Amino acid sequence: MRTNLIFVLLSALMRVMFAQLHDYFFVPEKVNWTDAQMYCRQHYTDLATVNNQQDNDNILNITGQSTVWIGFYRTSGDAPLIWSDQSSSTYTDWEPGQPNNYAGKQWCVQIHNKLWNDGHCEQQFAFVCHLERKRRSIVRVEVKSSQNLNDPRVKKEMLEKMEKILKEKGLEEHATLSWINQSDGNVFQKKDCKSKSNATE
Repeated sequence: MRTNLIFVLLSALMRVMFAQLHDYFFVPEKVNWTDAQMYCRQHYTDLATVNNQQDNDNILNITGQSTVWIGFYRTSGDAPLIWSDQSSSTYTDWEPGQPNNYAGKQWCVQIHNKLWNDGHCEQQFAFVCHLERKRRSIVRVEVKSSQNLNDPRVKKEMLEKMEKILKEKGLEEHATLSWINQSDGNVFQKKDCKSKSNATE
């Protein structure tokens, strides 16, 4: 018996969105931490997240000698510190002896004298917001397949597999992938047809 397997070479465009550097904004009005968070979420992205020394230096440059709230806090007295925007950043720049969560009531983080310190969330300080900028890349994907790759279920499964593989290889956690529909409404376009014959007895 002789069978013909038809493989079609298809190409598609995929959009990859990366979280990018933060733009920081100093707000000199003195408010408690919760009000600072609310203001930043309404007007920017969130209270400042600090990912590295460069971010920290940028904040110090715009705040001068002011004591300011940033987006690092605890949800309860014995909880770990987390970022307001759920960032996974592990960068810190603590004042010696900090954080000490004095009396179990210092849940919110401020920058004071250029170093970090935990303090009472009801204290009133100026604050720093961040606005997240996105970077977008367009990638052409070529796939050889006998399946209908424009089937929504197939596209979804393929995108999930690609995202998993790319994140295992170092794609940043908050990056997102999506297909781009082309002018005919489909994602995948036929590039070439090739036939391969297999003979079986």
